[in-house]
Amino acid sequence: MTELNNIPDVGSGVSPVGDSAVDAVLDRLAGIPGLPVAAHAEAYSALHDALLDALNDDDPSAEGDA
Repeated sequence: MTELNNIPDVGSGVSPVGDSAVDAVLDRLAGIPGLPVAAHAEAYSALHDALLDALNDDDPSAEGDA
């Protein structure tokens, strides 16, 4: 079996986006390598759902089309 040793750390290149809810979800990416591979799909699905929730939250202070 070939080992992949040149993979950058997950989450090491993730910069804050300025939205605390989104940044909190992105911070959770760092925990993925510590999970068993069998749990990755569920973890990514949970991150996806959390990002959707964060991105779909209405912010009354945000500018945009009404």
